Amino acid sequence: MPFHLLFPLASSILFVLGMFFVRQGITRGASPWTGTFLANLWLALAWVGPGLIQANDLSWTAWWQACLIAMSFVLGQIFTYFAFQFGDVSVATPVFGVKVVIVAIVLSLLAGEDIQAGTWTGAVLAAAGVAFIQAGAAAGRQEKTFLRTLLTILLALLAAFSLSLFDTGLQVWGREHGPFAFLPAMFICTGLLSMGLVPWVDRVQTLRKQQAFRPVLCGTLLMALQAMSMSWVLSRYGDAARVNIVYALRGLWAVLLMWLLTRIPGRAGQELTGRVMLLRLLGAILLTASVVVALPGPI
Repeated sequence: MPFHLLFPLASSILFVLGMFFVRQGITRGASPWTGTFLANLWLALAWVGPGLIQANDLSWTAWWQACLIAMSFVLGQIFTYFAFQFGDVSVATPVFGVKVVIVAIVLSLLAGEDIQAGTWTGAVLAAAGVAFIQAGAAAGRQEKTFLRTLLTILLALLAAFSLSLFDTGLQVWGREHGPFAFLPAMFICTGLLSMGLVPWVDRVQTLRKQQAFRPVLCGTLLMALQAMSMSWVLSRYGDAARVNIVYALRGLWAVLLMWLLTRIPGRAGQELTGRVMLLRLLGAILLTASVVVALPGPI
């Protein structure tokens, strides 16, 4: 495995752990807006120092490009948190796997990048894995729950599209201006845009009363860390198609996490049938195969 693909691999694990904690906070009453705002706040604070140092190295053109990418990132986050509000981690997370297909298409059409055949094959396998996992999500569900699952899928697809635009823009403009100069500008813009969410953000006292403060804090810190890792590798190395195929392994980690939780007596999710978990496992295997197929080839 090329060294730079270790970054999306680590991000895929951090994403599932982060959303597991955030989901706990949302279940206890925290608003999804709170998760979006806090994750972006940590990113902005982490990059404000380098941003002030590198501010003179960027043109006004680079700043509006950074702002456009930040808008895509914030929209993707909002849709992501809402998707987890209406579903569980093992249902919503694998849907993001179709992002590998969207990224490949966007790179080919807008960036003019020549996508390798192995990458296209891996993208198709990843999408097929998502389909199996969603078949498992729908199997044996009542109509009300099934409709809720469909809403979760729609929100996850909107998140995948927004974040695909983010990845493509970061690969093209981030590599053009350099990660040390461009990433601080992009994350500062992200923090400023997120200030518009303040009226809907829960107060600390409310989160403590709901016993949601710790899971939301842990979850948003992990989400910020994985976003920083993904942003760095895209702006430094590009290779967005293969990076996203490795990142799609979060679907596998989500299924494994749910399976482990169902082994604990008294935990929610034990009503899942063997057929449901088998379909999800088949989907996870296809996602893993997609990574193996896509890895060979030039960087």
